[in-house]
Amino acid sequence: MKMPNSIVASSVSRLLRWRQPGAAIFTAPDAPTAKSADVIATVAHELRNSLAVMTNAAALLRSSASTATIEQARTLIERHVGHMNRHIEELLGANTETSGSAQALQRSHIDLRTVVGHALSSIAPDMAQRAHRLIVNLPDDAIWVHADASRLEQAFTNLLINAAKYTPDGGEVVVTLEMQGTHARLRIRDSGIGIDAAMLQRVFELYVQGPTTRPLESGSGIGLALVRELVEKHGGTVRATSAGLGLGSEFTVILPVLWAAGPPVDTVSPQS
Repeated sequence: MKMPNSIVASSVSRLLRWRQPGAAIFTAPDAPTAKSADVIATVAHELRNSLAVMTNAAALLRSSASTATIEQARTLIERHVGHMNRHIEELLGANTETSGSAQALQRSHIDLRTVVGHALSSIAPDMAQRAHRLIVNLPDDAIWVHADASRLEQAFTNLLINAAKYTPDGGEVVVTLEMQGTHARLRIRDSGIGIDAAMLQRVFELYVQGPTTRPLESGSGIGLALVRELVEKHGGTVRATSAGLGLGSEFTVILPVLWAAGPPVDTVSPQS
């Protein structure tokens, strides 16, 4: 099993390097080529995220053979294989004139609590490894949105990965989903290294990244830019706040809701 994973990981890394500053392969791109390069880099970033989740699932299987653990790992792997298939379709379409359609939202009526739960299950093993204290506050009633469940899960997972990456081992991450008037509000707060005022102005820009708590974990500077794009496609907003370096940070996503509590008439039940 190690050989295929290493080959894929190496390929993903090469894709990411294509759009790093100074990369010669795109020294003078025209507009369509630059757009395709950004699509490739973004898809590669998300493929790497899914590979990390599946690696964590494999670690779960090694640590325990209980029925519950096997089911948890199976669910994670199946869901992220589905994500990877969709990302690969986008990658294949990145250099075509119709590549935009590959990224169209596939909306249905979903309970936002389910999407948050899926994102949490993807990152929970990594947070456990870091001894993070994860606190989750979800409402008792459903929050129904007309959205692409896979895309929102991508966005939320990237925010959680960001919280884990920038929070020292033993730190705290608090996830809260609640209603705010006619909108849903998701807040992800961490006790991590914080963000200085200058970086706050640029944190959602493509290829912008700050130092992490682990030197070997420097990312691609794509995750938060992707979060903003996906949230805005759903008619929502995302913002970051921090009291400064060493004082943690909070990311807040606001999304329009269809219904808070009872499901719409034509609800499509979320898939677990």
